Order: sequence, then C-alpha cells, then structure tokens
Amino acid sequence: MPTTMLCLPLVWLLATAAATVTLVPTPETSPRAPKLLRESPLPPVPPRPVPAPWGDEGAPVLPRREHPELLPALAAAPEATDPASPAAPEGAPLEPGTTASGSTAAPAPGSTSDSPGPSAQPCPGDEEPAEDCGRPTEEQREAVSEAVATFALRFYQRMAEAARPEDNLLFSPVAVAMGLSHLLLGARGETRERLAAVLAYPPGLGCVHSALRLLSTAPGLFSATQIFHHPDLRLRTRFLNESLHFYNTRPWALSGNESLDLQRINAWVREASRGLLPELLSTLPPDYRLVLLSAVHLQAAWLTPLDVKQTVPLPFLRPGRPPRLVPTMTSKKYPVASFVDPHLQVQVGRLALRGGLSLALLLPLGPPGALGALERALDPPALLRLLRRAARAPPRAAALALPRVRLDVALDVVPLVHDMDFGLFLDAELCGLARGAAVDTARHRAVLALDEAGVEAAGAMAASVARSAPLLEALRPFLFLLWHDSADVPVFMGRLSDPAP
Repeated sequence: MPTTMLCLPLVWLLATAAATVTLVPTPETSPRAPKLLRESPLPPVPPRPVPAPWGDEGAPVLPRREHPELLPALAAAPEATDPASPAAPEGAPLEPGTTASGSTAAPAPGSTSDSPGPSAQPCPGDEEPAEDCGRPTEEQREAVSEAVATFALRFYQRMAEAARPEDNLLFSPVAVAMGLSHLLLGARGETRERLAAVLAYPPGLGCVHSALRLLSTAPGLFSATQIFHHPDLRLRTRFLNESLHFYNTRPWALSGNESLDLQRINAWVREASRGLLPELLSTLPPDYRLVLLSAVHLQAAWLTPLDVKQTVPLPFLRPGRPPRLVPTMTSKKYPVASFVDPHLQVQVGRLALRGGLSLALLLPLGPPGALGALERALDPPALLRLLRRAARAPPRAAALALPRVRLDVALDVVPLVHDMDFGLFLDAELCGLARGAAVDTARHRAVLALDEAGVEAAGAMAASVARSAPLLEALRPFLFLLWHDSADVPVFMGRLSDPAP
C-alpha cells in the first residue's frame, strides 16, 4: 500500500481447474505453450491428498504435513526464531538479512540502505500470538464452512450485478476464499478486520486457517497454493512460517525476466490443474513483485449414470432472444431431490454425485428473465436454508432434462472485492507480508464441464418426457452450485444463461 517507503505491488492470481461430472478427457497442453528452460525447475505441486481419517466428533483428523525443502536463500538453522513472532517450526525460513542467531546480517543483494528489511521495522500486530490450532472444533469448522457459503453468495451477487443478463457466470468460492485468507495472514489493523468481514468470518473466530486446511483435504477435492516473488522482495518470517504451516507453501523466487517468469507461472498452473488450464496469464502486470496462485481441481461421476443415448437436442429458452437447440441429457426416471419454494418462487433440484458431492440447481419459476429477480432476492440464510432442505429431501424418480455444459470464465477479483468493501485494497496494510506490499491485480479463471460420459451425443430426435412424473427441466436460465456435502461448502458456483452452441 512516509516517503522512504518502497511500494511493492502485490499480484494475486487465482487459477481454478475444472469440476468434471463424469470423466472428461484432459486436454493436451497447447502447442503454443512455452517450454520451460532446463535450468529453471518448477516448484513442486503438492500431491493429491489421501482422504483424511474421520475422528470421533465427525471432523477429519489433520494429516501431518512435512515442510518442503526451502530455497537456499531462505534456509535457516532450526533454532532460529523471530522475536516478533511465535517459535518458528523446525526448518522454517528466516527473513533475509537475519542470521541464525537473530542478529541483522549485511543487506541482501539488490537491497538498498533506504529500504531496510522488515526485521528493522517491526510490523504492528506481530506481537499478537499466531493461530495455534491443531484441530478445529466442530463448531469452528461449521462456522468457517458457513462463512465460505456466505462469501460465495455475496461474491456471486457482485458478479451478477456487473455482468449482462445473457452472460454465463462461474467461479470457485473455495479457491477465492483460500486465496484471500492466505492474504489475511499478512494483513494488519483495519485491513485485517475489513478483509475478514468480506470473507464473512465472525469476529473472534479461531482456527480459521486450520479449518480451511481441512476443506482443502476433503475427499475428492484437490487444492494447492504457491507464492512466486521477485528476488529482491523481502517476505517476513512470520508470513513465511504461517504460509508453510497452514497452506503447505514456500516461496519460489522468480528471475526478474518477464518472459521466463511467465513461463514458470503458467507451467505451475498447468501442472496444478492437471492440464485443464493450459495458461492463466498472457502477460505479467508492470512492476510485478509477488504472485499468489491457488488451484482447485474436482472430478466426480454421477451416482446414477446418465445414458449418452438419451442425450438429444432440445430448445433452451433465452430472455429476449430466440431459443437455442443444445445437447440435453435426459432421463425419464432419474433420482432427484426436488421441491418448490413458494416464497422465493424457485424450484430446487439436487442430483447426487460420487465422493460426497452434489449438484444443486435453482430454477426460477415464471419467464426466462426471472433469474435476475431470484439473484437479488437471495440472501445467505435463505440460500443455506434451500441447500440444507435439498440435502434432507429424499430423491424420487423424476423426468430430467439438463443441458450439457462446458464453461470457461475469467474475471478480475479486485473490482468485485471493492464492490463488497470499497477501496479495501487501495490503502491496505500488508506489512505482515512484506514492507510496502500492496494489492495490484487479482485474476480468477474457472472451468466447469457437465456431461454424461465425456463424448458428444449423436441423437437427432427429441425423446418424449412423461409429464405425469415429477419434472426437473433446466431449459431456461438457472443458478447452480457444485456442493461438497461432507465439507459443507460450495466448490463451484455460477449461472447458465446461454449454453454454447
């Protein structure tokens, strides 16, 4: 965010991989994607976590995480600690410019006398104890899950207000919330309070980062974070240690060569997303200093398979435009938990997926343009009430018509956060991350594929649908959530206004 302060813009980039209902072939890397130089190895992507065991209270036991090997420039003796922060874990990094004994060393290469290291200028708030939570309570875990769901709806509503009615929307609440929460580790004072409020965390809530860590290891869900930084950016010890402990992340120094650094960032995104996001950035912002990446990947199959032979072209109604024929997955008797809420004038349908997941559809009643009224009428308690009622409703055989969907949506996060709290990042106090750090750009990309078997259907004749049976016909604009039942959080959220031809 005195005249002697060096302003170092922070670039936060979020990469979300596809949530694939049934197996969709992973696209090959684009032939135009740059190849990495041999002398520029990538930081490792954490392996897909093994589902955590579940404790007696119903919450998964946190797995032991080994600290990855540190960069030579950040290696420290095990006994080294920062007086302003809690005891550093074994193998934790020291701030550049600090020796193992705690004394200040000579300035690191590239530093100047008018830009002293963070050890020389303590950050307000570092005297406060850090979060020390091995296992969140059930109440804390539920509070964080509810906060993520609340944040998801508020963020979605800002997206809907900024978009055209015919635009499709998609984002990953888990990925965005984890990226902002990672940034929360370095926020101080009013910035920390405002950012926590944007994320819907109740004041005084403990074990936030530990609970998020549990969400990232939920069965069927893969997530990873990575920090890339300019070689002359001095990250603070406390931020490094907490990033390592809560997010299993260590910093990876960029070279300062924009072309090479762009290759490294996109290659990490490509690896973390299992190839589903071959590229996130085409250019880097000017004077970039720090890049925070978050990737989430989810793959699941329908609990009750859909027959590709029953996929036929049906008209999808679009407000103010002619209907569009789209490939539509159909079934005369598909298990659907469905009900109508007369107050909100919405039909809710829930389709079960393997791995403790479900797809929730919110279909507004009335004309195709009724989705906008539903988006404005929803509030977090109402959304959670609908989703929890759908989770309790027993599935019944219903006539189903669901368009085959593939969405790829990119967006800039900063304007949406400013809509939620105007100017939050304009003068943010992030000295807990690095002296003078400021948020410059935050980008997010999400990909979602919903189909029956990962292949194109060849049907040319519409199937007759029994109108006497309960009906879930998603052939007009609707809102959807890909919900993780065991973690009780939305992994993806969006709307379908116009299926691709």
